[in-house]
Amino acid sequence: MAVARLVREFHDLTAGTPLAGDQEVVCHNDLSPKNTVYRQSTGELRPAAFIDWDLAAPGARIHDIAHVCWQYLDLGPSVTDVEEAARRMRLIVDSYVLLDRQRLVPTILWWQDRCWRGIKTQADAGDFAMARLRDAGVVTQVQTAYQWVSDHRAALERSVR
Repeated sequence: MAVARLVREFHDLTAGTPLAGDQEVVCHNDLSPKNTVYRQSTGELRPAAFIDWDLAAPGARIHDIAHVCWQYLDLGPSVTDVEEAARRMRLIVDSYVLLDRQRLVPTILWWQDRCWRGIKTQADAGDFAMARLRDAGVVTQVQTAYQWVSDHRAALERSVR
């Protein structure tokens, strides 16, 4: 998948740099279709760049790849074919050439848990933007996605080994 190769290119450019600090790479930490710029190439839209870098920070490669799997595959109850989602996860990790595959699904779950808790905590503390997300049902949506991934964990993990 082109997006996984683009993430790999970015990670490889930041690995070992002062920006990565003592971590593997710089992570975007919010990779999703809405934060991707696409361009027309041979009749198809292809990912060309990422935007919205406000959460970028030193981190582990697997963090961004787990986020890519969650967001680009829309892992959650809208997925009707678990095996197809698992196959596409495999394409992502193969395209990226991810070595640390055994932690992928736990890292997806970590992201989802972190996301809904962060929105709720910040909303409860008075953050207007997070309150809007909470009130729009985003916390519940992410919790439901978490439950879906948890329920299908074995199939998803089998696919990326």
